[in-house]
Amino acid sequence: MARYALVLVLCLGTPVSAGVWGQATGGGAGIRFVDIDGRRVRVRTLGAESSSQGTLVVFEAGASNSLGVWDRVLPEVAAFAPTLAYDRAGLGESEWDDQAPTPQHVADRLRRVLASTGAKPPYVLVGYSWGGILIRYFAGLHPSEVAGLVFVDPAPLVTESLADNLAPFEAVGAGRTGYDAYWSRFRALLENAAPPVRAEFDVFRGLMEADLDRKNLRPLPAVPVVVIVAAKYLPLPALQLPFDASAHFDADVRQRSRILQEWALASPRGTLVVSNHATHLVPREDPALITWAVRRVLDRPRP
Repeated sequence: MARYALVLVLCLGTPVSAGVWGQATGGGAGIRFVDIDGRRVRVRTLGAESSSQGTLVVFEAGASNSLGVWDRVLPEVAAFAPTLAYDRAGLGESEWDDQAPTPQHVADRLRRVLASTGAKPPYVLVGYSWGGILIRYFAGLHPSEVAGLVFVDPAPLVTESLADNLAPFEAVGAGRTGYDAYWSRFRALLENAAPPVRAEFDVFRGLMEADLDRKNLRPLPAVPVVVIVAAKYLPLPALQLPFDASAHFDADVRQRSRILQEWALASPRGTLVVSNHATHLVPREDPALITWAVRRVLDRPRP
């Protein structure tokens, strides 16, 4: 749970500024804009010119993040595969479409963005934090368009039951009260955030409370999968949590590792990596790990 909050907290300026987080875009290399229903969408492509016949690697950023979150990853992956990253509606330099950013809506828009650039499926999808959940939905909705998946510390696990999401709080004696306090304080930090940021929060919060049969989850295709779990703790003093945040993080890592292990095991070519030297900020702290994961997926043939 806390790992997802971390991305939004950082992007909102506490405890680390957005400038430190790194929203630059490599001097504009590979940047262009496409039109989706009269709304501008920013796209960055690298490597396509030299690898036009390769499988396209598509990057989905975390909540509130622009495509700049991938600045340290894209050039490394582009050395051996064509890459594409983009700003979701209302984030970065993309215009908002005034629609609720449900996973289904995001998947539909991404398909249209890809089509507008001339990209052809199947793709390798790389999703970070909330982006990991978004590619999980994309792959279930459009399995024939996916050649592989890389989940970079995916969160929050709206794919699970409410009981599963409560478990780390119960492990530290906080229970439902601590769960509610956590998300209430998190929501308070978003009061002055842009509407698209608050909209993403509302979507995932609703999915966490929904019954499993209402989440529209579909089976993943039998493609290579790598799941990265970040196990290094990073304090979040801005949240002022009413329980031991470090103990909760440890319980959360154990819970998530168990669940995400099942994601990897469900793939005929699945790999789970638990990194105790990276916090949730994996794209900034360990871009080489993500690059390795992408190469591993590309090197393992699709059944």
